Amino acid sequence: MIKAVLGSVPMFWPGLFCSLVPAALLNQPVGRLLRAHWAVAFLLLLALGGVLTLTLLPDAHGPVRELSRAAVRHCALDGAGPRTPGAWPASRHTGLDVALFVPVGLAAALAGTRRRAAVVLLGAAALPFAVELAQYAVPAIGRACDAQDVRDNLVGLALGAGIGLLAGPLVRAGARSRRERRT
Repeated sequence: MIKAVLGSVPMFWPGLFCSLVPAALLNQPVGRLLRAHWAVAFLLLLALGGVLTLTLLPDAHGPVRELSRAAVRHCALDGAGPRTPGAWPASRHTGLDVALFVPVGLAAALAGTRRRAAVVLLGAAALPFAVELAQYAVPAIGRACDAQDVRDNLVGLALGAGIGLLAGPLVRAGARSRRERRT
């Protein structure tokens, strides 16, 4: 499934590489801004680059001109309610939509102080809505706006944030012990 999805986004690997460069260059300043470790900032920037690459680059189903002519400006709102975990396998991209936002939630939950982490999580929660709005507003990319994607992205964000909140004390304790050993 993942191979098929990545195959439909021919610019995924160049897009991921283009995400690596800003993540490598900006992890220190973003880490200082968030009062977080540079690795957390790197993960956050790389995860955001992956989200943008997989959701906003044109699909490989045809040239961009054909996509823009065939694109329909609508947003599928059916099935936006809660879905039981047993119904997830029936959806084509549910797993990918969830997995795509887990690293964002994880990095956001580990981002510095609790207040800063809350602000980053709030911004991250707005990201699925912004992505679907962009997919609706720019039909030339050949992506469909779908409320189910928002729901699945928010589930992934919540899972990642939960993992980050559980792992946060362990990460901070490890960092403290490394600092104490240095002194």
